[in-house]
Amino acid sequence: MVSVRPRLFLRGLKHRIPEEHSTTDLFNYTTGRWLWREKEQLLERYRRFNVRELQAITAHTLGSQACVSMSKIGEGNFNKVFRLVMDDGAVAIARIPHPNAGPPRYTTMSEVATMEFARSMLKIPVPKVLAWSSSSDNSIGAEYIIMEEAKGTQLSQTWDEMKLHDRSEIINDIVSIEQKLLSVTFGLYGSLYFSKDAFPGCQPADISGDVAQGIEDEVRKQFVIGPTTRREFWEKERALMDLDRGPWKSASGYVESIAHRETAWISQYARRDSIISGYPRGKGSQKSPQDHLGLLEKYLSVVSRLLPDDTELVRPALWHPDIHDGNIFVQDGRISSIIDWQSVWIAPLLLQARTPRLIDYHGEIQLRLPEDFKTLPEEERDRVRDQVQRSIQVYLYEDRTARVNPLLDRAIRKPHGKTLAQLVSFAGNSWDDHIVPLRDTLIDVERYIANWS
Repeated sequence: MVSVRPRLFLRGLKHRIPEEHSTTDLFNYTTGRWLWREKEQLLERYRRFNVRELQAITAHTLGSQACVSMSKIGEGNFNKVFRLVMDDGAVAIARIPHPNAGPPRYTTMSEVATMEFARSMLKIPVPKVLAWSSSSDNSIGAEYIIMEEAKGTQLSQTWDEMKLHDRSEIINDIVSIEQKLLSVTFGLYGSLYFSKDAFPGCQPADISGDVAQGIEDEVRKQFVIGPTTRREFWEKERALMDLDRGPWKSASGYVESIAHRETAWISQYARRDSIISGYPRGKGSQKSPQDHLGLLEKYLSVVSRLLPDDTELVRPALWHPDIHDGNIFVQDGRISSIIDWQSVWIAPLLLQARTPRLIDYHGEIQLRLPEDFKTLPEEERDRVRDQVQRSIQVYLYEDRTARVNPLLDRAIRKPHGKTLAQLVSFAGNSWDDHIVPLRDTLIDVERYIANWS
Protein backbone atom coordinates (compact mmCIF):
# COMPACT_ATOMS: atom_id res chain seq x y z
CA MET A 1 0.00 0.00 0.00
CA VAL A 2 1.32 3.42 -0.94
CA SER A 3 0.15 6.11 1.44
CA VAL A 4 1.14 9.72 1.90
CA ARG A 5 1.41 11.75 5.09
CA PRO A 6 -1.23 14.50 5.44
CA ARG A 7 -0.44 17.83 3.74
CA LEU A 8 3.02 16.66 2.74
CA PHE A 9 2.68 18.00 -0.79
CA LEU A 10 0.47 21.04 -0.28
CA ARG A 11 3.57 23.21 -0.08
CA GLY A 12 4.31 22.35 -3.69
CA LEU A 13 1.15 24.11 -4.89
CA LYS A 14 2.12 27.60 -6.01
CA HIS A 15 -1.38 28.72 -6.97
CA ARG A 16 -4.97 27.61 -6.72
CA ILE A 17 -5.51 24.78 -9.16
CA PRO A 18 -8.38 25.35 -11.58
CA GLU A 19 -11.03 22.67 -11.82
CA GLU A 20 -13.38 21.97 -14.71
CA HIS A 21 -16.11 20.84 -12.32
CA SER A 22 -17.44 22.33 -9.12
CA THR A 23 -16.18 20.55 -6.02
CA THR A 24 -19.71 19.30 -5.40
CA ASP A 25 -19.81 17.68 -8.83
CA LEU A 26 -16.52 15.94 -8.12
CA PHE A 27 -17.98 14.32 -5.00
CA ASN A 28 -21.54 13.67 -6.14
CA TYR A 29 -22.83 11.09 -8.57
CA THR A 30 -23.81 13.19 -11.60
CA THR A 31 -24.26 10.58 -14.33
CA GLY A 32 -27.91 9.63 -13.84
CA ARG A 33 -31.04 9.56 -11.69
CA TRP A 34 -33.15 6.90 -9.98
CA LEU A 35 -36.90 6.47 -9.85
CA TRP A 36 -36.65 4.69 -6.51
CA ARG A 37 -34.53 5.07 -3.38
CA GLU A 38 -32.69 7.93 -5.07
CA LYS A 39 -31.40 9.44 -1.84
CA GLU A 40 -29.88 6.11 -0.76
CA GLN A 41 -28.56 5.37 -4.26
CA LEU A 42 -26.80 8.74 -4.46
CA LEU A 43 -25.37 8.35 -0.96
CA GLU A 44 -23.88 4.98 -1.94
CA ARG A 45 -22.05 6.80 -4.75
CA TYR A 46 -21.05 9.98 -2.89
CA ARG A 47 -17.35 10.23 -2.09
CA ARG A 48 -15.86 13.31 -0.47
CA PHE A 49 -12.08 13.70 -0.67
CA ASN A 50 -9.38 16.35 -0.51
CA VAL A 51 -9.19 17.62 -4.09
CA ARG A 52 -6.05 19.69 -3.63
CA GLU A 53 -4.21 16.78 -2.01
CA LEU A 54 -5.14 14.46 -4.87
CA GLN A 55 -3.85 17.02 -7.34
CA ALA A 56 -0.67 17.63 -5.35
CA ILE A 57 0.11 13.94 -4.87
CA THR A 58 -0.48 13.28 -8.56
CA ALA A 59 1.87 16.13 -9.48
CA HIS A 60 4.52 14.79 -7.12
CA THR A 61 4.08 11.26 -8.51
CA LEU A 62 4.63 12.52 -12.06
CA GLY A 63 7.56 14.74 -11.09
CA SER A 64 5.63 17.88 -12.05
CA GLN A 65 5.30 21.19 -10.22
CA ALA A 66 1.53 21.55 -10.18
CA CYS A 67 -1.76 20.26 -11.54
CA VAL A 68 -3.42 22.81 -13.81
CA SER A 69 -6.56 20.92 -14.81
CA MET A 70 -8.76 18.22 -13.28
CA SER A 71 -11.93 16.83 -14.83
CA LYS A 72 -14.25 13.96 -14.10
CA ILE A 73 -14.12 11.82 -17.25
CA GLY A 74 -15.97 8.75 -16.08
CA GLU A 75 -18.38 7.61 -13.45
CA GLY A 76 -19.90 4.18 -13.15
CA ASN A 77 -21.83 2.48 -10.40
CA PHE A 78 -18.72 1.91 -8.33
CA ASN A 79 -16.04 4.50 -9.17
CA LYS A 80 -15.25 8.05 -10.16
CA VAL A 81 -12.47 8.59 -12.70
CA PHE A 82 -10.57 11.86 -13.08
CA ARG A 83 -8.09 13.14 -15.65
CA LEU A 84 -5.38 15.38 -14.21
CA VAL A 85 -3.12 17.51 -16.41
CA MET A 86 0.11 18.97 -15.07
CA ASP A 87 1.89 22.24 -15.80
CA ASP A 88 4.45 20.40 -17.96
CA GLY A 89 1.80 18.56 -19.97
CA ALA A 90 2.06 15.26 -18.10
CA VAL A 91 -1.26 13.45 -17.61
CA ALA A 92 -2.48 10.86 -15.12
CA ILE A 93 -5.77 9.17 -14.33
CA ALA A 94 -7.08 8.98 -10.76
CA ARG A 95 -9.72 6.44 -9.80
CA ILE A 96 -11.61 6.76 -6.52
CA PRO A 97 -14.04 4.01 -5.45
CA HIS A 98 -17.57 4.70 -4.28
CA PRO A 99 -18.66 3.42 -0.86
CA ASN A 100 -20.52 0.59 -2.63
CA ALA A 101 -17.49 -0.58 -4.65
CA GLY A 102 -16.78 -3.57 -2.43
CA PRO A 103 -14.99 -4.38 0.81
CA PRO A 104 -12.83 -1.42 1.94
CA ARG A 105 -9.09 -1.96 1.52
CA TYR A 106 -9.42 -5.37 -0.11
CA THR A 107 -11.11 -4.06 -3.27
CA THR A 108 -8.34 -1.57 -4.05
CA MET A 109 -5.56 -3.91 -2.93
CA SER A 110 -6.81 -6.65 -5.24
CA GLU A 111 -7.49 -4.34 -8.18
CA VAL A 112 -3.93 -2.99 -8.16
CA ALA A 113 -2.41 -6.47 -7.78
CA THR A 114 -4.58 -7.85 -10.57
CA MET A 115 -3.64 -5.02 -12.92
CA GLU A 116 0.04 -5.59 -12.22
CA PHE A 117 -0.29 -9.34 -12.73
CA ALA A 118 -2.05 -8.86 -16.06
CA ARG A 119 0.45 -6.22 -17.17
CA SER A 120 3.77 -7.68 -16.05
CA MET A 121 3.13 -11.43 -15.98
CA LEU A 122 0.66 -11.90 -18.83
CA LYS A 123 1.84 -8.94 -20.95
CA ILE A 124 -1.71 -7.67 -21.44
CA PRO A 125 -1.85 -3.94 -22.26
CA VAL A 126 -2.99 -2.45 -18.95
CA PRO A 127 -2.26 1.07 -17.64
CA LYS A 128 0.62 1.12 -15.17
CA VAL A 129 -0.31 2.01 -11.59
CA LEU A 130 1.85 4.91 -10.39
CA ALA A 131 0.61 5.37 -6.81
CA TRP A 132 -2.22 4.01 -4.72
CA SER A 133 -3.66 3.70 -1.25
CA SER A 134 -6.05 1.06 0.04
CA SER A 135 -6.77 3.12 3.15
CA SER A 136 -8.91 6.23 3.46
CA ASP A 137 -6.72 7.27 6.40
CA ASN A 138 -4.48 9.44 4.24
CA SER A 139 -4.22 13.10 3.25
CA ILE A 140 -6.70 12.59 0.39
CA GLY A 141 -9.27 11.08 2.73
CA ALA A 142 -10.19 8.26 0.37
CA GLU A 143 -8.80 5.14 -1.23
CA TYR A 144 -7.35 5.93 -4.65
CA ILE A 145 -5.41 4.62 -7.62
CA ILE A 146 -3.27 6.95 -9.74
CA MET A 147 -2.31 5.39 -13.04
CA GLU A 148 -1.05 6.13 -16.51
CA GLU A 149 -3.59 7.38 -19.00
CA ALA A 150 -4.72 4.56 -21.28
CA LYS A 151 -2.97 4.80 -24.62
CA GLY A 152 -5.07 5.44 -27.70
CA THR A 153 -8.74 6.22 -28.20
CA GLN A 154 -11.68 4.67 -26.42
CA LEU A 155 -13.18 2.12 -28.78
CA SER A 156 -16.69 3.44 -28.12
CA GLN A 157 -15.71 6.55 -30.08
CA THR A 158 -14.67 4.65 -33.21
CA TRP A 159 -16.37 1.22 -33.28
CA ASP A 160 -19.54 2.30 -35.10
CA GLU A 161 -17.54 3.88 -37.93
CA MET A 162 -15.02 1.06 -38.32
CA LYS A 163 -15.03 -1.15 -41.41
CA LEU A 164 -15.55 -4.87 -40.92
CA HIS A 165 -11.89 -5.58 -41.71
CA ASP A 166 -10.78 -3.17 -38.98
CA ARG A 167 -13.26 -4.68 -36.53
CA SER A 168 -11.86 -8.12 -37.30
CA GLU A 169 -8.42 -6.92 -36.16
CA ILE A 170 -9.91 -5.84 -32.84
CA ILE A 171 -11.66 -9.21 -32.52
CA ASN A 172 -8.35 -10.99 -33.16
CA ASP A 173 -6.73 -8.90 -30.42
CA ILE A 174 -9.52 -9.80 -27.98
CA VAL A 175 -8.98 -13.49 -28.69
CA SER A 176 -5.24 -13.01 -28.12
CA ILE A 177 -5.88 -11.32 -24.77
CA GLU A 178 -8.18 -14.16 -23.75
CA GLN A 179 -5.43 -16.58 -24.80
CA LYS A 180 -3.07 -14.87 -22.36
CA LEU A 181 -5.63 -15.08 -19.56
CA LEU A 182 -6.05 -18.78 -20.31
CA SER A 183 -2.31 -19.40 -20.41
CA VAL A 184 -2.16 -19.82 -16.63
CA THR A 185 -4.09 -22.02 -14.24
CA PHE A 186 -4.16 -21.06 -10.56
CA GLY A 187 -4.14 -23.45 -7.64
CA LEU A 188 -7.01 -21.76 -5.80
CA TYR A 189 -10.19 -19.76 -6.39
CA GLY A 190 -10.18 -16.25 -4.92
CA SER A 191 -8.85 -12.72 -5.44
CA LEU A 192 -5.26 -11.73 -6.17
CA TYR A 193 -3.22 -9.58 -3.77
CA PHE A 194 0.43 -8.61 -3.47
CA SER A 195 2.42 -10.82 -1.11
CA LYS A 196 3.53 -7.74 0.82
CA ASP A 197 -0.14 -6.96 1.54
CA ALA A 198 -1.03 -10.51 2.62
CA PHE A 199 -3.40 -10.91 5.56
CA PRO A 200 -4.80 -13.98 7.37
CA GLY A 201 -6.41 -16.33 4.89
CA CYS A 202 -4.09 -15.55 1.97
CA GLN A 203 -1.97 -18.29 0.39
CA PRO A 204 0.89 -18.14 -2.13
CA ALA A 205 -0.29 -17.86 -5.73
CA ASP A 206 0.72 -21.11 -7.38
CA ILE A 207 0.27 -21.19 -11.14
CA SER A 208 0.92 -23.65 -13.93
CA GLY A 209 0.58 -23.49 -17.67
CA ASP A 210 2.17 -22.02 -20.77
CA VAL A 211 4.41 -19.42 -19.10
CA ALA A 212 8.02 -18.37 -19.55
CA GLN A 213 10.70 -19.99 -17.44
CA GLY A 214 10.90 -18.47 -13.97
CA ILE A 215 7.44 -16.90 -14.09
CA GLU A 216 5.93 -19.48 -11.74
CA ASP A 217 8.52 -18.69 -9.05
CA GLU A 218 8.13 -14.95 -9.63
CA VAL A 219 4.35 -15.13 -9.25
CA ARG A 220 4.63 -17.17 -6.06
CA LYS A 221 7.05 -14.57 -4.70
CA GLN A 222 5.02 -11.48 -5.60
CA PHE A 223 1.37 -12.57 -5.31
CA VAL A 224 -1.04 -14.37 -3.01
CA ILE A 225 -4.61 -15.56 -3.43
CA GLY A 226 -7.01 -14.51 -0.71
CA PRO A 227 -10.71 -13.97 0.03
CA THR A 228 -12.84 -12.87 -2.88
CA THR A 229 -13.76 -9.20 -3.25
CA ARG A 230 -17.03 -10.08 -4.96
CA ARG A 231 -19.52 -7.56 -3.57
CA GLU A 232 -22.24 -10.10 -2.79
CA PHE A 233 -19.97 -11.62 -0.13
CA TRP A 234 -19.75 -8.26 1.67
CA GLU A 235 -23.09 -6.52 1.19
CA LYS A 236 -25.15 -5.34 4.16
CA GLU A 237 -24.55 -7.31 7.37
CA ARG A 238 -22.58 -9.94 5.44
CA ALA A 239 -19.50 -7.74 5.85
CA LEU A 240 -19.64 -8.36 9.61
CA MET A 241 -20.38 -12.07 9.44
CA ASP A 242 -17.93 -14.95 9.71
CA LEU A 243 -18.46 -16.30 6.18
CA ASP A 244 -16.44 -18.52 3.90
CA ARG A 245 -15.05 -16.04 1.35
CA GLY A 246 -12.27 -18.26 0.11
CA PRO A 247 -9.82 -18.93 -1.15
CA TRP A 248 -11.38 -22.22 -2.20
CA LYS A 249 -9.59 -25.38 -3.25
CA SER A 250 -12.44 -26.64 -5.43
CA ALA A 251 -15.21 -25.33 -7.65
CA SER A 252 -17.76 -27.20 -5.53
CA GLY A 253 -16.46 -25.43 -2.43
CA TYR A 254 -17.11 -22.07 -4.08
CA VAL A 255 -20.60 -22.76 -5.45
CA GLU A 256 -21.71 -24.31 -2.16
CA SER A 257 -20.35 -21.37 -0.14
CA ILE A 258 -22.87 -19.10 -1.88
CA ALA A 259 -25.81 -21.02 -0.43
CA HIS A 260 -24.17 -21.24 3.00
CA ARG A 261 -23.62 -17.46 2.91
CA GLU A 262 -27.21 -16.65 1.99
CA THR A 263 -28.63 -19.22 4.40
CA ALA A 264 -26.69 -17.63 7.26
CA TRP A 265 -27.71 -14.09 6.31
CA ILE A 266 -31.39 -14.86 5.70
CA SER A 267 -31.60 -16.80 8.97
CA GLN A 268 -30.20 -13.87 10.95
CA TYR A 269 -31.28 -10.72 9.15
CA ALA A 270 -34.07 -11.24 6.59
CA ARG A 271 -37.32 -9.50 7.54
CA ARG A 272 -40.71 -10.05 5.96
CA ASP A 273 -41.28 -6.30 5.65
CA SER A 274 -37.92 -5.47 4.06
CA ILE A 275 -37.38 -3.88 0.67
CA ILE A 276 -36.77 -5.67 -2.63
CA SER A 277 -35.03 -3.59 -5.30
CA GLY A 278 -36.44 -0.41 -3.79
CA TYR A 279 -40.03 -1.59 -3.42
CA PRO A 280 -41.85 -3.31 -0.53
CA ARG A 281 -41.66 -7.08 -0.84
CA GLY A 282 -44.69 -8.71 -2.43
CA LYS A 283 -46.99 -11.34 -1.07
CA GLY A 284 -46.24 -15.02 -0.84
CA SER A 285 -42.91 -16.77 -1.06
CA GLN A 286 -40.84 -13.68 -1.88
CA LYS A 287 -41.23 -12.38 1.67
CA SER A 288 -40.97 -15.76 3.38
CA PRO A 289 -37.46 -16.52 4.68
CA GLN A 290 -38.40 -20.20 4.96
CA ASP A 291 -39.21 -20.42 1.25
CA HIS A 292 -35.82 -18.94 0.38
CA LEU A 293 -34.06 -21.30 2.76
CA GLY A 294 -35.90 -24.25 1.26
CA LEU A 295 -34.77 -23.35 -2.26
CA LEU A 296 -31.19 -22.87 -1.08
CA GLU A 297 -31.33 -26.34 0.45
CA LYS A 298 -32.46 -27.73 -2.92
CA TYR A 299 -29.67 -25.79 -4.61
CA LEU A 300 -27.12 -27.38 -2.29
CA SER A 301 -28.46 -30.84 -3.08
CA VAL A 302 -27.82 -30.48 -6.82
CA VAL A 303 -25.25 -27.80 -7.62
CA SER A 304 -22.06 -29.83 -7.11
CA ARG A 305 -23.53 -32.67 -9.18
CA LEU A 306 -24.02 -30.22 -12.04
CA LEU A 307 -20.34 -29.34 -12.27
CA PRO A 308 -18.74 -31.15 -15.24
CA ASP A 309 -16.44 -34.12 -14.74
CA ASP A 310 -14.00 -32.38 -17.08
CA THR A 311 -12.03 -30.45 -14.45
CA GLU A 312 -10.42 -28.26 -17.12
CA LEU A 313 -13.79 -26.58 -17.67
CA VAL A 314 -13.96 -25.46 -14.04
CA ARG A 315 -10.27 -24.77 -13.48
CA PRO A 316 -9.40 -21.56 -11.56
CA ALA A 317 -9.14 -18.83 -14.20
CA LEU A 318 -8.50 -15.10 -13.96
CA TRP A 319 -11.03 -13.55 -16.31
CA HIS A 320 -12.10 -10.03 -17.32
CA PRO A 321 -15.90 -10.26 -17.56
CA ASP A 322 -16.54 -6.82 -19.01
CA ILE A 323 -14.91 -6.60 -22.45
CA HIS A 324 -16.93 -3.86 -24.12
CA ASP A 325 -16.13 -0.75 -26.14
CA GLY A 326 -15.93 1.46 -23.05
CA ASN A 327 -13.13 -0.63 -21.52
CA ILE A 328 -11.05 -1.02 -24.68
CA PHE A 329 -8.65 1.57 -26.10
CA VAL A 330 -7.21 1.34 -29.61
CA GLN A 331 -4.24 2.86 -31.37
CA ASP A 332 -3.29 2.36 -35.02
CA GLY A 333 -6.12 -0.12 -35.41
CA ARG A 334 -5.05 -2.43 -32.57
CA ILE A 335 -5.99 -2.75 -28.91
CA SER A 336 -3.63 -0.57 -26.87
CA SER A 337 -5.20 -0.85 -23.41
CA ILE A 338 -7.79 -2.74 -21.37
CA ILE A 339 -9.20 -0.96 -18.31
CA ASP A 340 -11.58 -1.62 -15.39
CA TRP A 341 -10.04 -4.53 -13.49
CA GLN A 342 -11.95 -3.89 -10.27
CA SER A 343 -13.40 -7.10 -8.77
CA VAL A 344 -11.78 -9.26 -11.47
CA TRP A 345 -10.99 -12.53 -9.71
CA ILE A 346 -10.04 -16.18 -10.10
CA ALA A 347 -13.21 -18.23 -10.55
CA PRO A 348 -14.31 -21.44 -12.30
CA LEU A 349 -13.84 -20.91 -16.03
CA LEU A 350 -17.24 -22.34 -16.96
CA LEU A 351 -19.00 -19.74 -14.80
CA GLN A 352 -17.16 -16.89 -16.53
CA ALA A 353 -16.81 -18.02 -20.15
CA ARG A 354 -19.01 -15.87 -22.35
CA THR A 355 -18.76 -14.18 -25.73
CA PRO A 356 -17.53 -10.62 -25.00
CA ARG A 357 -20.28 -8.01 -24.80
CA LEU A 358 -18.70 -6.09 -27.66
CA ILE A 359 -19.31 -9.00 -30.02
CA ASP A 360 -22.22 -10.90 -28.48
CA TYR A 361 -25.33 -11.07 -30.67
CA HIS A 362 -28.56 -12.96 -29.98
CA GLY A 363 -30.44 -12.28 -33.20
CA GLU A 364 -30.83 -14.49 -36.25
CA ILE A 365 -27.48 -15.27 -37.87
CA GLN A 366 -27.24 -14.05 -41.47
CA LEU A 367 -23.79 -14.00 -43.06
CA ARG A 368 -24.78 -12.62 -46.49
CA LEU A 369 -26.97 -9.84 -47.78
CA PRO A 370 -30.19 -11.15 -49.37
CA GLU A 371 -30.48 -11.11 -53.17
CA ASP A 372 -33.21 -8.47 -53.03
CA PHE A 373 -31.19 -6.23 -50.71
CA LYS A 374 -31.04 -3.29 -53.13
CA THR A 375 -34.81 -3.25 -53.53
CA LEU A 376 -35.50 -3.03 -49.81
CA PRO A 377 -36.57 0.25 -48.19
CA GLU A 378 -33.65 2.24 -46.78
CA GLU A 379 -34.59 1.58 -43.15
CA GLU A 380 -34.82 -2.17 -43.81
CA ARG A 381 -31.46 -2.13 -45.63
CA ASP A 382 -29.85 -0.53 -42.57
CA ARG A 383 -31.37 -3.20 -40.32
CA VAL A 384 -30.27 -6.08 -42.55
CA ARG A 385 -26.79 -4.62 -43.01
CA ASP A 386 -26.38 -4.36 -39.23
CA GLN A 387 -27.67 -7.93 -38.79
CA VAL A 388 -25.16 -9.28 -41.30
CA GLN A 389 -22.28 -7.33 -39.77
CA ARG A 390 -23.09 -8.53 -36.25
CA SER A 391 -23.45 -12.09 -37.51
CA ILE A 392 -20.06 -11.98 -39.22
CA GLN A 393 -18.44 -10.56 -36.08
CA VAL A 394 -19.78 -13.43 -33.98
CA TYR A 395 -18.65 -15.93 -36.61
CA LEU A 396 -15.15 -14.43 -36.73
CA TYR A 397 -14.86 -14.53 -32.93
CA GLU A 398 -16.18 -18.08 -32.61
CA ASP A 399 -14.03 -19.37 -35.48
CA ARG A 400 -10.83 -17.85 -34.13
CA THR A 401 -11.63 -18.87 -30.55
CA ALA A 402 -12.14 -22.48 -31.65
CA ARG A 403 -8.69 -22.47 -33.28
CA VAL A 404 -6.72 -20.43 -30.72
CA ASN A 405 -8.58 -21.10 -27.45
CA PRO A 406 -10.27 -24.50 -27.82
CA LEU A 407 -10.82 -24.79 -24.06
CA LEU A 408 -12.74 -21.52 -24.00
CA ASP A 409 -14.74 -22.66 -27.02
CA ARG A 410 -15.68 -25.84 -25.15
CA ALA A 411 -16.66 -23.85 -22.08
CA ILE A 412 -18.84 -21.43 -24.06
CA ARG A 413 -20.55 -24.28 -25.92
CA LYS A 414 -20.91 -26.58 -22.91
CA PRO A 415 -24.52 -27.81 -22.79
CA HIS A 416 -26.33 -26.26 -19.82
CA GLY A 417 -23.26 -24.18 -18.96
CA LYS A 418 -25.23 -20.94 -19.05
CA THR A 419 -27.98 -22.52 -16.94
CA LEU A 420 -25.43 -23.53 -14.32
CA ALA A 421 -23.99 -20.01 -14.25
CA GLN A 422 -27.48 -18.54 -13.87
CA LEU A 423 -28.33 -20.97 -11.08
CA VAL A 424 -25.22 -19.97 -9.13
CA SER A 425 -25.99 -16.29 -9.68
CA PHE A 426 -29.66 -16.54 -8.69
CA ALA A 427 -28.81 -18.47 -5.53
CA GLY A 428 -26.70 -15.55 -4.39
CA ASN A 429 -29.37 -12.86 -4.62
CA SER A 430 -32.82 -14.40 -4.24
CA TRP A 431 -33.63 -12.26 -1.19
CA ASP A 432 -31.96 -9.05 -2.33
CA ASP A 433 -33.40 -9.40 -5.84
CA HIS A 434 -36.17 -11.96 -6.38
CA ILE A 435 -36.97 -15.57 -5.60
CA VAL A 436 -38.63 -16.44 -8.93
CA PRO A 437 -35.47 -16.83 -11.08
CA LEU A 438 -33.93 -19.23 -8.55
CA ARG A 439 -37.14 -21.25 -8.23
CA ASP A 440 -37.71 -21.48 -11.99
CA THR A 441 -34.10 -22.43 -12.72
CA LEU A 442 -34.20 -25.18 -10.10
CA ILE A 443 -37.38 -26.51 -11.72
CA ASP A 444 -35.62 -26.55 -15.11
CA VAL A 445 -32.60 -28.30 -13.62
CA GLU A 446 -34.69 -30.98 -11.93
CA ARG A 447 -36.56 -31.54 -15.20
CA TYR A 448 -33.49 -32.55 -17.17
CA ILE A 449 -30.89 -33.38 -14.53
CA ALA A 450 -30.75 -37.00 -15.69
CA ASN A 451 -29.42 -35.82 -19.06
CA TRP A 452 -27.29 -32.98 -17.65
CA SER A 453 -23.86 -34.40 -18.44
